[in-house]
Amino acid sequence: MTDYKIPTAIEAAVVTRLYEHAGRKRWTHLQDADRTRLYQEWTDDPDIGGRLITFLGQPANIRPWIKDGPMKEYERSRRGLGKYAQYVQQQAATLEEIIERSLGDEWKIVSGSKKLKPIRATVRRVDREDEELHFVTGQASQFKHLVWPAILDRSNGETAPWTICVVDPFLNPLTREQKAEHARLAKFLGVRVVYFDEM
Repeated sequence: MTDYKIPTAIEAAVVTRLYEHAGRKRWTHLQDADRTRLYQEWTDDPDIGGRLITFLGQPANIRPWIKDGPMKEYERSRRGLGKYAQYVQQQAATLEEIIERSLGDEWKIVSGSKKLKPIRATVRRVDREDEELHFVTGQASQFKHLVWPAILDRSNGETAPWTICVVDPFLNPLTREQKAEHARLAKFLGVRVVYFDEM
């Protein structure tokens, strides 16, 4: 993405408005056509596109900046991660909360192991220093990205267990077919798939 020189105050105001609007529209549950309409609304919005146009040069640059910048970071931002996290009004469960609710409070993140793309970390049992596993989480639509780190690990001969935690949203629950597909892939890869119910 082009590195535009957008003043910090302008970027903060624009991203705050984007995230507030995305939260109201339940962005994570929207179909592509609805997202496309929102990108156009945001481009035409004087408080979003109108503030960006001076720094992005032309209207055609606004949508890509929004899509490849703040909205690409939206899910991570909701979970308190990344450069735009401070602009989220409707926070989602953090990685720590997802781990605790999925595995139990005896599992803690190993210091320095947290990564963002996809959201993952190495976790260790607090009562057993030698028991560790890799934990990755995200939406079902990102499933291929969630399994990729485990595939790379296995291809390099690593044997540490992987738990793939798929967020199962209350408003748009996963189907039996989706879960069956996950189960087949998990068995094939030798990983564990769990689900995190999110309101």
